[in-house]
Amino acid sequence: MTHPRFPDLDPELVASLLESLASLDPRASVPLAHTYMRVGDEEALKGFDQMSLTSPASEGMLKDRYLSPNPDRTYLESLPEGTLGREFERYLADNDLDANLLRESAFIEAHRQRGEEVGYLAERGFQLHDLFHVLTGYDTTPLGEVRVVSFTVAQVPAPYPAMIIASRPLQMVLYKPELLPAVMDAITDGWALGRRAKSLIDVHWEEYWEQPLFELRKKYDLA
Repeated sequence: MTHPRFPDLDPELVASLLESLASLDPRASVPLAHTYMRVGDEEALKGFDQMSLTSPASEGMLKDRYLSPNPDRTYLESLPEGTLGREFERYLADNDLDANLLRESAFIEAHRQRGEEVGYLAERGFQLHDLFHVLTGYDTTPLGEVRVVSFTVAQVPAPYPAMIIASRPLQMVLYKPELLPAVMDAITDGWALGRRAKSLIDVHWEEYWEQPLFELRKKYDLA
């Protein structure tokens, strides 16, 4: 029986959730989040839209609609050690990442279908994901990803990172209870830093490539 406040979930979403929980591959949450964006509870999705649009950082972002150009990796590699740009290039190289990969995420279009303003905020957020790794110091291991998405949700709630931090503890309870303490530590570590730090999403970080990373971390309460 459906509770009046909690309608039944779409069967496709339930199947996607169960499939995601059965896999320890961190990428298993991607199709789940895509399904949620298509068939999730509309009121819940509107709630995410509202939190995103009314966050303190959103007003200025929606005025200038800043999107960065593709990073010039040759230039970044030429910068002095310890600068934001040099450390970002090192992060990309060490993890064999394409700097433009997240800029082509299907999630951007899924958000844009909910409105141009929501779509813009999502696009800028995906541009900044890898930079958030560098700024926070969180690595790309499964627990590092949990930390960075927890940090992200603490700063600006969004469906995809929220799905990860909501499903990971349940996954550990069902399949790997011995990993639950480590997962919960990762979630709380990223969440606490995200709440403590100054807002990162509304900063034009690409204009600070030549700045020392340690100074930026200190300025934005990340150190």
